Amino acid sequence: MKQRLTLFACCAALALTVGCGDSQPTNLAGDISDSEFDEYNRMLQESQQQMVEADKAMAKEMKSKR
Repeated sequence: MKQRLTLFACCAALALTVGCGDSQPTNLAGDISDSEFDEYNRMLQESQQQMVEADKAMAKEMKSKR
């Protein structure tokens, strides 16, 4: 029981230490142009549409096997 309490205390201390930094938010996009950002969004939407179509096809296939 004492080991579990010690382990919990260490994990809690580590979580508080790591989670409470003074770092500023960073720009993950960097210095990309608007056209590059638009291209990324287009590709993302295309990928999401393909996933929706694949889900529908899988559902249709599963329905026909019943």
